[in-house]
Amino acid sequence: DRFFRVVVPAVDCCNQDGADAADNASNDATVASDGDNDHDDDDQRNQSTTTIWTYCTPRNPAYQKLFHVRPSLVYDSTFLKLTSSHVEKRKNVRTSDFVLLKLNDNYENKKNGGVAGKKHDPNATSKDDIVVIPCMTAGSNGEEEDGDEKEEPQLLRDCGDNAAGWLQRATNITNCRLVNIGETFERFVKINPHQGEELPSNNYSNNCNFPVSLADEAPYLLTSQTSLEDLNRRLLLRGKSPVEMRRFRPNIVVSGRELRPWEEDTWKRIRIGNVEFHVWQRCGRCVMTAIDRDSLERNGCGGEPLATLSTFREREGGQRNFGMHLIPVMKGDDDGNGPGNSLPEVFVGDKIEVLEYDENRRAEWSMSFSQ
Repeated sequence: DRFFRVVVPAVDCCNQDGADAADNASNDATVASDGDNDHDDDDQRNQSTTTIWTYCTPRNPAYQKLFHVRPSLVYDSTFLKLTSSHVEKRKNVRTSDFVLLKLNDNYENKKNGGVAGKKHDPNATSKDDIVVIPCMTAGSNGEEEDGDEKEEPQLLRDCGDNAAGWLQRATNITNCRLVNIGETFERFVKINPHQGEELPSNNYSNNCNFPVSLADEAPYLLTSQTSLEDLNRRLLLRGKSPVEMRRFRPNIVVSGRELRPWEEDTWKRIRIGNVEFHVWQRCGRCVMTAIDRDSLERNGCGGEPLATLSTFREREGGQRNFGMHLIPVMKGDDDGNGPGNSLPEVFVGDKIEVLEYDENRRAEWSMSFSQ
């Protein structure tokens, strides 16, 4: 969900989700698009510049089949493939998965059968299909609490009717569309007021504008296998079932014989392989963690693992934390004028080096977990 999202018109939320979703939709609909926003792709905008589209989140029971849509990169990572067990295979028709062209590519060899000799899916969306629609960004679906800052709609690129049709069959979500970010997309990390963690200083600028795609709060989320084991030990002591790491949807999972439970709280700056990260703020968990990814059974706001996290991981702001948000350390070019041109990569099996500790968080951790 960092670069792609499934959206529906805000008014459709009222039709599908019941009273709670109707409240959310009414909140979304109050954010109007003026239709005159300057944009390089004005000629490509269709749909409706007055309709605000809102993200579909599986925390809403009407959208829970999104959990069973599996994305993967194929054909040398130039295609996005979507697969779902809820789309039946028919004879001679491959409908259980859908392959979407990478929209940033100028796909001139489409008529020649695809990339690297691979025959592409005839239902895939081509660059000619790109249109732009206004969508609410992550965290702006009417779920803000008092004091939260609401974001303005972002113009996101619609991935076409074929992708939308496949998703509607896979999820039973009427009128849903698949959208993604484009070259003009711009959004920055914002402080979660309930965590109280200040943004780290920006290496090459004084404005601390750290870019983020469509993730809720930060570009990356790090979790610890050791911390999950400690949580599951506590769940078992309470007579509850253990949970899997995918309940927490991390980008990066760390493990190691010398890693102690919840020690990731204490880190301020780390290096994974040759990439440095600010370990910015703790990640407060929501009801999404209480949904079984396979059965879609829901334990509710007071369910597990939230109830157990509340016994030892809840802070004053009410945040029940599991995992740490990461922001890549931006290193300037040779003249110190901004990010360089290199694209750093992190690989499975990379070693982690702690470069700096957060002394306040370290003191909190020592009081709770160091014995």
